[in-house]
Amino acid sequence: MKCKKTAIAFATLLLVTFHAVCQNPEQLAAEAAKAYNSMHFDQAIKLYGKIIDNGYESSALYYNLGNAYFRNNENAQAVLYYEKALKLSPNNSDIKHNIEVVNNRLADKVETVPELFYKRWWKHVVNIMSVDAYAATNIILLSLALLLIALYIAIPVLLLKKISFWAGMGIMFLFIIGMVAATQRNHYLENNHEAIVFEPTVNIKSSPDENSKDIFVLHEGTKVTLLDNVADWQEIRISNGSIGWIKVAGLRKI
Repeated sequence: MKCKKTAIAFATLLLVTFHAVCQNPEQLAAEAAKAYNSMHFDQAIKLYGKIIDNGYESSALYYNLGNAYFRNNENAQAVLYYEKALKLSPNNSDIKHNIEVVNNRLADKVETVPELFYKRWWKHVVNIMSVDAYAATNIILLSLALLLIALYIAIPVLLLKKISFWAGMGIMFLFIIGMVAATQRNHYLENNHEAIVFEPTVNIKSSPDENSKDIFVLHEGTKVTLLDNVADWQEIRISNGSIGWIKVAGLRKI
């Protein structure tokens, strides 16, 4: 009898394990969406988090998790996942709108220093396509440039030689821009340059020392740019240009 109970318990454990393994991201996402629509936001958060813990990521996944946190009144978490979504889809107007909405709930209202026009232009170029789209475009541009250079060498007519040469140089220039933009886009995706403050209230220090001067205060949910790092201290810059130091433990990287 004892052996039979053990066998039943083992079989039950196998079924539970099998069910967990068989839950693919689509099933979990469907369950999370159902929980969200039923206003069970805690459950939706757990299910979306489970997908992320299994190694999956996408702009839509982070966006939906951000929405669940927002509806659950967890503003810092909402900002974090909206920003993660924006990192993958930098031109998505819905994500940008939701970031503005949740930022209005935060304690810190930090003015943003306007960027120089050429920095805004270059950021737009970098974000206009995904890394994969840039790779495909750059292959096409390089192929066209090489073809035009080959025509320049092969064609004896002077006018056509000039046209093919300058057209080839122009396309090669676009290829170089595309390569640099793709490299910077990939670097931004692969590295953490920004973070969200996850302390209710934190004094930002003038140097990486607990006894250094307090220069300003930040609150939970504020986005910062990461600069230098010393031991368990992180140098940060906020959107108005102010710079200071905070303990790494008080941040969550985007």
